[in-house]
Amino acid sequence: MKGYLQALPGVGTLFQRGEIQPAEVWAFYQHMQTRLRTKTANKADSLEMQLAAHALQRMGILDRQRFLEKYATTVGRTVYLPFEVGVPKGGWDLWAQVVVCVHEHQHVVQHDEEGPSYELAYLTSASSRARYEAEAYTCNLELHYWRYGTLPAVRPIAEGLKHYGCRPEDVEVTAHTLALTSVSVRHGAVVSEATHVALEWLNSHVPHLRAKQG
Repeated sequence: MKGYLQALPGVGTLFQRGEIQPAEVWAFYQHMQTRLRTKTANKADSLEMQLAAHALQRMGILDRQRFLEKYATTVGRTVYLPFEVGVPKGGWDLWAQVVVCVHEHQHVVQHDEEGPSYELAYLTSASSRARYEAEAYTCNLELHYWRYGTLPAVRPIAEGLKHYGCRPEDVEVTAHTLALTSVSVRHGAVVSEATHVALEWLNSHVPHLRAKQG
């Protein structure tokens, strides 16, 4: 099983002028799936996800209900989503759907780079899990900077790893890693492969969403 990403609280769901539109979100997912050879599935309908939720709870990694309702999850080349693409739901507004798509596809990149040992390390090692998530959260930072020209605070992101069964020391390492990464992102660096794939589409199809640079 690969990584999972939680919806952010307090995010609105109205379609506003200048925001990404449902059809654009759908087209973006098609681009990411084609380029990285993945597919999406509804998490609520998946027996595999029900079993994974039970296993994660028994392992002390994540509460079963929280896993099923609040997180997107990637297994193999399938991204399981707790929402319908292009339809805002709960904390998953349209831009959040774009961000989680890229985050989860970075986990696919990790699997491609490391092979089957990736899943084993992710499930059995808290420090490895934190490292993988720090890398995937780099996508979040890169997209946030592209969209808004600013960077979010990294401490709340790192603190979220407590829900992944990570230890306080893992949270501290992740916060430090993301802080260092933020410096590079602020200078225009894009280090994540999934973000590079995403920006191909975003720059071409919705350039008006990009924050003014300089």
